[in-house]
Amino acid sequence: MENAKQCPYCAEMVDGRAIICKCCRSLIGASEIERRGEFVKVRLKAQDKIYHGDIFVPSHLCRVSDVINDSRHFILLSNAKEETKSSEVTIGFLAINKSIVEWLRLMGSYS
Repeated sequence: MENAKQCPYCAEMVDGRAIICKCCRSLIGASEIERRGEFVKVRLKAQDKIYHGDIFVPSHLCRVSDVINDSRHFILLSNAKEETKSSEVTIGFLAINKSIVEWLRLMGSYS
């Protein structure tokens, strides 16, 4: 693919002019306004695993529920950790398909 770039979220190669990744539907050609927002700490259950981490809420979406209900198919968690019976496993970055999320709880924000 000529003039290709790598998506910073899923690492797929996309057209260099792309604004949204065709694979993970993340906003990759965002303007400075779209990059403003805050990270919100969440805890969620997906299938039989529980994770906690940070979801970025852009200023134009306002709430975590807006991020959950947008057109993208994945929830992107940064600083993600998986809770196990005996400890926590650090994952770092995690993309979770919204269709397998059973519940999500807010833990706080950084503001």
